[in-house]
Amino acid sequence: MIHPVAARLILTLFLITGAAVTANAGLGIWTSAGPNGGRVISVLAGPSTPNVFYAATRGGVFKSIDGGLTWSDANAGIDRQLNGLLAHSRTAPNTLYAFGVRKVYHSSDGAASWSERSPSPGLLPADTGIVAVATSPTTPGRLFIALSNGDLLRSDNSGLTWNGLSGVLPLGAAEAIRSLASHPVNPGELLVAVEDTSPSGAHRVFRVTGAGSMGTATATAIPCPAGCPWESQSLRDIEFHGMGGRVWATGQGGAARSDDFGATWTLTAGGFGQAISVHPADATRAIVAGGTGVVFTVDDGLTWSAASSFVGNGIGLPAQSTDVVHDPFSPGFQLVGTQANGVYRNISSGSDVWVPQVTGMNARNIRAVAKGPANRLHAGVGDSFGATFASFLSNSFPISWGPAYTGLEADQLRAVEVDPNDTSVVYGGGSFFPQSDGMGGFVNGNGGIYKSTDGGSTWTTVDNGIPLTGPFDQSLFGTVRAVEIDETSQVGGTGPSQKLLAGGSGRFIVDDCSAATPVFTQQSERIFVSTDAGASWSPSESGLGGAECSDQGRAIYASVVQIVQSTVDPLDYWAATFIGGLSDSDAPSVVQNGVFRSTDGGATWSHASMGLPRVNGISGTTAANILSLAFDPTDPAGQTLYASSNDDFLGTVYKTTDGGSTWTFAGSGLTNRDVRDLRVDPTSGDVYAAAADPTSSGDGGVFVSQDGGASWSSISTGFPASAVATKLELDTTGLNLLLHAGTTRGVQSFEVLPDTDTDGASNQTEDAAPTAVRGGVDCGGTPGGDGNGDGICDSVQPGVASPRVLVGGLRGEEASLTATITPLSGTCDALENSFGLELLANVPTEAVHEAPFNGLHLRLPDCEEAQVDLIYHGRSFADDPSWGVRGYGLVFPDAESSTWLDIEGAGVAGNTWTFVVADGASGDA
Repeated sequence: MIHPVAARLILTLFLITGAAVTANAGLGIWTSAGPNGGRVISVLAGPSTPNVFYAATRGGVFKSIDGGLTWSDANAGIDRQLNGLLAHSRTAPNTLYAFGVRKVYHSSDGAASWSERSPSPGLLPADTGIVAVATSPTTPGRLFIALSNGDLLRSDNSGLTWNGLSGVLPLGAAEAIRSLASHPVNPGELLVAVEDTSPSGAHRVFRVTGAGSMGTATATAIPCPAGCPWESQSLRDIEFHGMGGRVWATGQGGAARSDDFGATWTLTAGGFGQAISVHPADATRAIVAGGTGVVFTVDDGLTWSAASSFVGNGIGLPAQSTDVVHDPFSPGFQLVGTQANGVYRNISSGSDVWVPQVTGMNARNIRAVAKGPANRLHAGVGDSFGATFASFLSNSFPISWGPAYTGLEADQLRAVEVDPNDTSVVYGGGSFFPQSDGMGGFVNGNGGIYKSTDGGSTWTTVDNGIPLTGPFDQSLFGTVRAVEIDETSQVGGTGPSQKLLAGGSGRFIVDDCSAATPVFTQQSERIFVSTDAGASWSPSESGLGGAECSDQGRAIYASVVQIVQSTVDPLDYWAATFIGGLSDSDAPSVVQNGVFRSTDGGATWSHASMGLPRVNGISGTTAANILSLAFDPTDPAGQTLYASSNDDFLGTVYKTTDGGSTWTFAGSGLTNRDVRDLRVDPTSGDVYAAAADPTSSGDGGVFVSQDGGASWSSISTGFPASAVATKLELDTTGLNLLLHAGTTRGVQSFEVLPDTDTDGASNQTEDAAPTAVRGGVDCGGTPGGDGNGDGICDSVQPGVASPRVLVGGLRGEEASLTATITPLSGTCDALENSFGLELLANVPTEAVHEAPFNGLHLRLPDCEEAQVDLIYHGRSFADDPSWGVRGYGLVFPDAESSTWLDIEGAGVAGNTWTFVVADGASGDA
């Protein structure tokens, strides 16, 4: 695959004839114990097997085989982030579909493995996505998908081929499909709900007939008399019941029912939401999700009741629900997905008591991580709105996580900081906006700053002085993304720190954009300071600048994302800022952005962004967004910092060695990445970066630079392909450095072992590799370590890697492999992330090949073509033609799907395989 700037190969090589196995924890491997939960976009019941459920999360698909009590990862074969839609075939046991924005995945083994079955680009045009799905209960293999451009597509063979039904729905430019439902008896008949997004929009529902045959589909709008269910709000979910002509639907206008397959409708007394599930055996009972808590009816919609015990945060407010499903084998049980807290389950049949059931569901989005004393670690949940369990605590890391949100009035936390002078004091920054209490009232918002004095177990809000607006105290400060503690601010040199700086979005509103000099009103500053341990706050942002008008006439201005204090001078502070919501045509030149510096303790600030990239790459504009800053504690002058630049999700790393007077590029090997956080090891000066890959090729994770930013290497052994790292924390208290990454798959942790050549196999591992020839060198004081027999220790050769992989299944033994790279074209001078395929949960096994000796993942940055020599120590393949080498990677030329392919031209001599890999060829990415 060609990188937008530099070519790279990501090789996944698999010696044929076994099965990849699940990950085992170990040193030098990213592992996670949670905290479990996360945003569940949809839940699905297995209709043919009791106790089987599926959940689609931001972290992928999870499966339960015990009624939703515990969950396990089920993403083998899914190589892109999903949009949350799941569907069961309804005619074939264990056959499911999962959907990305432009992807369709198929499983015939109950989510044990997935294969891609996406429509061709001709049927799925660019900038068009999948918005709704329906499977046929009458015709095996038939499914329908609705696209954002208003087209319908049909497949009659489980997605192997697709037919377009474009133009069937006579939609206007402002109309969009919101839901589909397939008729339980008539093949090819659908109900389609459409939303009109224009100011005077008239929402519609269509009956589509003849969709099972080419060229015969027609759509008829169902009449909407005054007061019909979709008169003022579109329907968001439609569900046919298996009995008679009953259909249920829900939307923000309430729930509705039909007794004639959708020809006429009756609006009920409630049931406002986004998703509905009808009791399989009783059409008068239904549950609606997609709002605050869930509501249900047991009398055909005459009355609706809110579910009790649907607690979503530390102050007892109900969680925000997303989807709901009945257990088809025991309908008294139901499962509900939530916006941030995982899956809730009705604890006993017919009851109304709901509890989260998230064991094994490692999909919580962690945006804040902080190290406490001993084995204490804090984690904060980000990007959530509505009642959320936003804080978690591990006092026995990494064994387990527990709740730590009593009294916490926060929907999300984007910063967590432990006071180094009193570790029982913890501060959090985030947001809490006014919201429903589930009983018809509203709970006031707050300023987004929180404090704990018992090590994070219980919390209070400390926002005195933060500007709020009525009627329910919505914060004008916005989301608090930064809290910085001045550890030199003790009273009399003892006790907890007193001075803190908090950074947030702030707020400007436009008074007049048409004036020669546009006029704005600032409703909230972006930096506040407290000198009394959070008891009160006052603005402290002089010099941060004002606002200017965007092309659309709104206020654009710099918001604060991070504040750091110098490791040398306690009066020296630095702030990283971003401008939210810029369009591709915006070119702000008045507003300053990027990096600001204060040399007087935060009282005044000056712009310090010379040399940083410009917004939208346009000369003369302000600096592009800076998402993180990190001091280099090994610089005794305190003048060296690193900054991650980001312009429309593409960025890299820059460095200053003169206190921000000038910045220079320091991101070789890390360009065109979405770098969200930087940290520097105070002992070695090594720099670590949390980076996402906007190209969605699975090449994100955590990177390290051991040469001051001159070059970067990926250190992502075992890092989940579906995880996005956004926050880093370094623990330097142990024998080895311990990295913690806040990700979309919980807190991932990595013990950094000495790895001189950063190839993913530690020095200790490589020094124990069997020497390929007699008389080879001894490495590390042992008779081994020269796996390829070239007379040089593998541990000092970036082009040679000798990891150990698991063979023979989960209870098998470890064995050594040695991979040697010979460049043919491109740089090809380094291997990274060399590890066994048992650590790749998203790689499916093969039905017709076995791999009893496992295979190897290798990353070759900046390489166009190379020869690989792969030694399986202690094995022999000579004179057996049944052996070969397979690669799992992208299918070219479109590079839009992944599969297993033969590595052509591979030859073997004894225990050594030799083959050529190339950028854009089999096995790449």
